[in-house]
This record gives sequence, structure tokens and C-alpha cells, in this order.
Amino acid sequence: MRLSVISIAYNNLKGLQKTLAVFNGQNLLTEIEIIVVDGGSTDGTQEFLETQTLTKNWVSEPDKGIYNAMNKGLSMAKGDYVWFLNSGDYVEDFSLIEKLLNVLKQEPDAVYGETMMVDVEGKHLGLRSVFTTRKLPDNLNWTSFRLGMNVGHQSFVVKRSLALLYNEKYRYVADIDWMIRCLKACKNVVNLDAVLACFTVDGFSSVQRKASNKERYEVLKEHYGFLPNAFAHLGIVLRKLFSKGKA
Repeated sequence: MRLSVISIAYNNLKGLQKTLAVFNGQNLLTEIEIIVVDGGSTDGTQEFLETQTLTKNWVSEPDKGIYNAMNKGLSMAKGDYVWFLNSGDYVEDFSLIEKLLNVLKQEPDAVYGETMMVDVEGKHLGLRSVFTTRKLPDNLNWTSFRLGMNVGHQSFVVKRSLALLYNEKYRYVADIDWMIRCLKACKNVVNLDAVLACFTVDGFSSVQRKASNKERYEVLKEHYGFLPNAFAHLGIVLRKLFSKGKA
């Protein structure tokens, strides 16, 4: 089983270097391909990629946004599975990737794990399920996101044959829509039972958050129906009001 690790970057050289660091010095040729889709950065990212032996499969050019870049990455992928680790996302120890590769040999449709939230210095802020108050499900399927996204996009690996293109009409939450659509096609989804990736928490403006929440409502309504989604969002609001989560 070969795994395509896809990283989307734009003017975030340090983040990309952090993402790729865990793969340095590893013999990956037969098991992992690394793909970088850079949006035409001006911070030295292209020059950095030109010096890399880790990946020869990269592009640096303007795109139409992050989900357009992700679709480029999918079109470049040749592996049996795809895994998005965007610039700034990272794995703390290669042993976790070895554990993932061993699970993929069993040929599940998808694999997921927990996400550790970290600050820009790499300090642990807490597990995603605690940080966001959305518990990681023991058994993941397409109905699991009715109350919001409870699996981090960077901690989800799926067969390339089941990985549909992202819907680029969404600016903020196409990842939720994508994961739901992927999961609708999955029959065998495995919980890795480990922290698979770290996600760096950065600023998110109130304007962006409002737009994101509106898009999320539309996505979940499309998949789960108007009334179930309305009741679910009442639960989301109550959870935010009364939980101790940070996001």
C-alpha cells in the first residue's frame, strides 16, 4: 500500500518545513510519496522545494484558494491512500506513521485518529476532542458530523479511489463536506487509537468565523436535512454555551 501525503502551502515556509521534518532521513520511496502544492509563495518556499530530495512532486503557482490547491494535490497523487498534512500540520514521531502504514496494509477504506492542538511554538494545548468539546467517535461514519466536525481533517486518511474532489463553492468548510462525502462511500473505517497529527492554532477573525458557521450550516443541511440540522445546531449552540471547551 502506498500513501500519498499532500501538503498545501502559501507563504508559510517555516510551517512547511515543520510538516516535512518528520519524513527527513526516512526510506520512503516504496511506501510514501510526498506532494507539495504551493500557491506561488514569495517567502522562499519555491527555492526550498528546489533543493529538496524528499519530494520531486511539487508545483508552485497561483491557485484559486486552498480547496482548489487540494484538488490539484489529489490530481497529482498516485498512492493507494491520500492524507492531507497542510503546511503547519505535523506528526511528532515517525513511529505514528509506521503504525498508520501497518494499518493500511489491511486495506481499510479509511483511517482516522486524534489531533493534538498546539500553539505556534509547538506547545500542546490539548486534544481536539477536549479543545473543541466534540468527542472523537469510537466508530466513524458519515452521520458522525451531525453536531459538527469531530475528526480533524489532518487526522483522516482515505483510499484515493474514494477521495472525491473538494467542492470549491465553499470557502471555509469544504473539508467537512469532503469528509462526509468520502465517508458515505466507506464501509470499513478504522480508528487508529492514537494522536495522528498536530494542528497549529492561529487566529480566526470573527468575520471568518461567522462565514464559516454559515457555510457549515448549509453543508450539514445538505447532508442531513433541514429539520435534523436545525435541531442539531440548537445542540451545537447549547454545547458552546455550557461546555468548558475553548472552541
